[in-house]
Amino acid sequence: MYPWQSFVIGILEFAAWPIVAICCALIFKKDISNLLSRIKTLPGGTELNPQVVENQAESKKDFDELYIKTQEKQNREIEKTASAKNKEAQ
Repeated sequence: MYPWQSFVIGILEFAAWPIVAICCALIFKKDISNLLSRIKTLPGGTELNPQVVENQAESKKDFDELYIKTQEKQNREIEKTASAKNKEAQ
């Protein structure tokens, strides 16, 4: 047996279980998400409240919109200053 063949076999032996686990997770994705949606408390006693998660998602969306508006405003200011400098240079 060539050395590269034993190398490939070693890699396949090492990667077999992670590949199987990932495939199972992909196959049973819907079932896993259904099970996770039914969990109300985590092992540490932390309660999962759908309202809190929804509020966090809304807050993130609001933050993203505000950030985009701020960036657009900064881009407009940069364009104004660049065009003013171009006019002065001409």
